[in-house]
Amino acid sequence: MDKVVTSQSVRGGSRDRVRGIDGLRAISLVLVLQAHWGPSATFEKIAEWGRAGLLVFFVISGFLITRILIDLSARRQVLGVSALLINFYSRRFFRIQPIYYIALAFIICMGLNDAVREDVIYHILFLQNFSNVFLREDLGVYGPAYPWWSLAVEEQFYVIWAPVVIFLRPSAWRAALVGAIVLAIGWRVFAWSADLGQANVLVTFGNLDALAAGAAVAIVTSSGQGTVAASRWFSVVMVFGIMGFCLLAWIEYSLGLVAFRSSFLAKVVCDVPVYMIAASLIFFLATGRVGVVAKVLDNPVLIYVGRRSYGAYVYHLVVSYTFHYYITPRCLEPLLGVKLGLYGPIEFCVFAAVTIAVAALSYRYIEKPIFRLRDRAVPTV
Repeated sequence: MDKVVTSQSVRGGSRDRVRGIDGLRAISLVLVLQAHWGPSATFEKIAEWGRAGLLVFFVISGFLITRILIDLSARRQVLGVSALLINFYSRRFFRIQPIYYIALAFIICMGLNDAVREDVIYHILFLQNFSNVFLREDLGVYGPAYPWWSLAVEEQFYVIWAPVVIFLRPSAWRAALVGAIVLAIGWRVFAWSADLGQANVLVTFGNLDALAAGAAVAIVTSSGQGTVAASRWFSVVMVFGIMGFCLLAWIEYSLGLVAFRSSFLAKVVCDVPVYMIAASLIFFLATGRVGVVAKVLDNPVLIYVGRRSYGAYVYHLVVSYTFHYYITPRCLEPLLGVKLGLYGPIEFCVFAAVTIAVAALSYRYIEKPIFRLRDRAVPTV
């Protein structure tokens, strides 16, 4: 996702922009938006595009945040572990929480969802994925806030991952990532066999492998050693990822949505080829081995959307719920005298455009001033 960090990566102690990351983030956002405002039923029958977009966000987040943590870990002898962790969590707070809490307050004040108001403490503490599983048992119960479970997953992951990277040695990092991948797949197998419903993905355990894949790329590229051998390995991973994704897409189309989404393949396996592809692509972008792809992804439109994708992700269902529950019944329908509905491509185009506009305003007038405040209050160490 990562919809929640900048596209500045850490390399040898300096922050270098990885070409193509913003564009990849923008594409991931579009995949998520089309899943919620599906412009094409046929497109959705071919593969789990919304989930794929979210997984790419997780891989990007794992990559970028881990690069930052690796850079911080190199300073632990000078500044101390506690100071580094405080710096990391403080800067992340300034990046994530302000517009998230603004959107949360808007939902509650406007009365867009009673469940969010009743469970507000879980949303404040980024525990709504657990409250969803253990209290509500319905993925859509939080209405305009329901996609935010993925933000909770990321925050919970980094609470644990940051100390691992800053405290421990690289050998421990690699062991932790292997354990995370095994735990994630094992959890999804258990959740499927125990028929736990959405717990296979809502619980943080079920998403650790995608985050770990991005973190692994950060570790491989941060050393600058063995990149030739790694490029061969990632080429193989990319090929198998594409083959696996195409095979699963064909199976989904053949079985149909309902049958596929309840199957072992959907509940356990279908994440794997997506993060294999995403991790491989990010590796090639970070090492400058796909110049043409980087140039395509680095076009101004995708960069613009990508840099505002976190805000767009936070706001997008708030926009559509506000339209459906307030603007349409209280303003447009009385004015026009007809009942309005947005469906398919029109729904996607209207809400996506409004969401990007809201995210752009937020980025300029809320987020950037907060970034400047952050840089003064908590400068990068």
